[in-house]
Amino acid sequence: MLTFVLAGLRYRRARLLLSSVAVALGVAFVSGTLLLNASMNASYYSRFATGAANVAALVAAPHSGNPPGQFGGQTVPRSLLGTIRDIDGVAAADGRVIGPAAILDPATGHVAGNGFGVNVTAADPSLSGFTLVSGHLPDAPDEVDIDKSTAADEHLTVGQQVKVVTSTGGIRVFTLAGTISTGVNPGIGNSTVLAFQTSEAFSVTGQSSYALIVARARPGVSQHSLATRLAAVARGYQVQTGAQFASEEANDTTGVGSVLTTGILIFAAIALIVACIVIYNTFGILIAQRSREFALLRCVGASRRQVFRAMLGEALCVGLASSAGGLLLGIALSWVLGHVLAPPGTGPAPLVIAPSAVAVAVITGVVVTVGASVLPAAAATRIAPVAAVSGAGALAAVTRRSSWLRVAFAAVTAVAGLALTLAGLHTKIPAGLFEVAAGGCVFFLAVLALGPLITPPLVALLAAPWRAVITRMAVANARRNPHRIAASTAALTIGVTLMTLFTVVFSSVQASTDAAIAGHYPFDYVVETSGSQLVPPRVVSALDRAPGLSTVASVYTQHTTVNGHQLLLGAYSHDALGVMLKPKMVAGSLAAVGPGTAAAGSGRVGSFIEVSTPDAGTVRLRVVAVYNVSAYRTPVPDVLISTADFVRGFRPAGPGAVVIDASPGVSTASSRAAVNAAVASDPLLKVDTLADYKATLNSGVDSILDLVTALVALAVLIALTGISNTLTLSVIERTRESALLRALGLTRGQLRQMLLTEAVLMAVVAVLLGGGLGIGFGAAIIGSMEHSGNGIGTLSVPFGHLALYAVIAAVAGMVAGVLPSRRAARTDLLTQLRD
Repeated sequence: MLTFVLAGLRYRRARLLLSSVAVALGVAFVSGTLLLNASMNASYYSRFATGAANVAALVAAPHSGNPPGQFGGQTVPRSLLGTIRDIDGVAAADGRVIGPAAILDPATGHVAGNGFGVNVTAADPSLSGFTLVSGHLPDAPDEVDIDKSTAADEHLTVGQQVKVVTSTGGIRVFTLAGTISTGVNPGIGNSTVLAFQTSEAFSVTGQSSYALIVARARPGVSQHSLATRLAAVARGYQVQTGAQFASEEANDTTGVGSVLTTGILIFAAIALIVACIVIYNTFGILIAQRSREFALLRCVGASRRQVFRAMLGEALCVGLASSAGGLLLGIALSWVLGHVLAPPGTGPAPLVIAPSAVAVAVITGVVVTVGASVLPAAAATRIAPVAAVSGAGALAAVTRRSSWLRVAFAAVTAVAGLALTLAGLHTKIPAGLFEVAAGGCVFFLAVLALGPLITPPLVALLAAPWRAVITRMAVANARRNPHRIAASTAALTIGVTLMTLFTVVFSSVQASTDAAIAGHYPFDYVVETSGSQLVPPRVVSALDRAPGLSTVASVYTQHTTVNGHQLLLGAYSHDALGVMLKPKMVAGSLAAVGPGTAAAGSGRVGSFIEVSTPDAGTVRLRVVAVYNVSAYRTPVPDVLISTADFVRGFRPAGPGAVVIDASPGVSTASSRAAVNAAVASDPLLKVDTLADYKATLNSGVDSILDLVTALVALAVLIALTGISNTLTLSVIERTRESALLRALGLTRGQLRQMLLTEAVLMAVVAVLLGGGLGIGFGAAIIGSMEHSGNGIGTLSVPFGHLALYAVIAAVAGMVAGVLPSRRAARTDLLTQLRD
């Protein structure tokens, strides 16, 4: 039988290639994702040695970020550095400064992207958190080093003059002394990094204290021992070893990568499910084509067990070969994604071939292939020996009747799926989302079970407006075997369902965001900085004096500790409260907020909150208003206090943003010109309208939607392979029928047209079923989010996008039918009649 199996594989290379492609694509997706994750992890952990190199222990504020030392968190006073340097076992110690700084593009005169200023630790430059790439570290106050990525992008060379914009908007000229590498730093990302001498770093960034203090141990002193000694003198501060620091930073970034990896693996699993359906149909093709062959084997003495083993042997060989090809494709996919997803300025992660990833991918491909072939192989054993003489096809006995068991199963699963979905609508996320997703999966089983019942009527309904003979023949062919066509459309239905669902969900998230901003945060213009800098007070004054503007409100925000919890604290000019900031009120009024009082996103009116501030200590404020802060991605802070209390507690160099309303009757052109004139003196500032602000918030969602669409497209591609397989099966089954039609006058072109029409009808049925399911369960997910009170509740169905998906699927279905139709039309008429 082994010789028979190998001969069969060699004889049917083209047919088996269809199933091999489906398996290879699924294996490539799984292996590529696992290998990419392994490569990114190895790369990130090695690169984080840059930030933690030579650091034995560090001291940071309790709320300085996670990992510690990020810009915007609480800082460490300079006075603590001398105390740490005096500790026995400290070889060298210094503080790290980080704050806003940027360079000007000499061509445009505007800021060349977001930027941070850091310092070179004078006591030991190796503790600075970056490595020198070229040139030298700044050894004079007027010298600066720039990260190598920015230097390359801006075509900067060592010795060149660079204009640096300070935190207050001033412009200073420095000489480029060298380029540096910060490795992979989640706190900096792809921003420009400028390294100064420590005194200049304080001056440029506007910082008054250190982000953290790092120390190097003397020989013989362990990291743990040094950290213990630091903790004894730095009470109330966070103390970590260098190893903990490196691990925490790495986990912070690889955690983001693992979320992406998990999402991609989910789509890989979906792609494999679709591949399983396609493989099942492909082996059905082989059975239909080889029914006489199996019957002849039975006639010459082959047992049912031997036939079954032969089919499984073929599946095993196909699974091994296609998994090997998919693994090679996955390695290439991992390499490509490694270049695409690499953080700017760091270069791609070195490719790591993890044995576990290879094993999982190959085993998955083989198991899926063999598992999908079990039922077709069992069907092959039921072919009677007499079929070798009579020529009866393997699938001639397929009935159109659906058993009561199928209908009962569909009814039970449909009810269970709807029950789970309804339960998810009344459960807060994330539990509600899981219930809705589970309900959708269970309900889809009912759709699959009822496929043979609902697919033929849908095909007939779609073709009803067209009375052409070719169309009626295509409908009859499609309805001839409802089980086969239902299985084929199921693969494409899964892909269309997912694409529709995600489109509806993300579109609804964007619509909810737009509605929340328009309702709770209305303004005409917002002035912000290009980076992390603050808006200079002189610009605020210029905006106050500008003609045609009715309200100019400064916006201050800061993360701090409120009643023991890290929350976003905010302050707005009093005349903006209730006018340009209008959250949904629960109790009280924002107009009551003033010195000594606050409005909060939770709690009750009359209670007190304690706010930790660096300059005024712990401030006790009375709550005079409570509002809802759950609106998704809107900039309403957790706690609102008066501007006077905020300035007294944090002493900011300026507001983080300024929101502006034009005076009634003033044209948009006049008001925009007034705003532009007021901010023209500061190249850091940018002016956005409400529409611009919405676009900025939605840009991240658009990127995610693009990624999801690309991933689901792979499942759709595999599904179209299934439609092509189904049409091939149809051509094989109808060899004599096609010959008779040709003999009666049907041309080759008409035969091709009939098969292409059948393919389009199947694709459109899948689009209708998948679109309906996607919209329904997308609406259920939005309903679950709305019940959770997070501000997402505006259902948006982008019918334009969905119509485009439908057209693409129909065209793709027609393309999938090209090869089978050409094969049927090219076959010689006498050969068809003889077969």
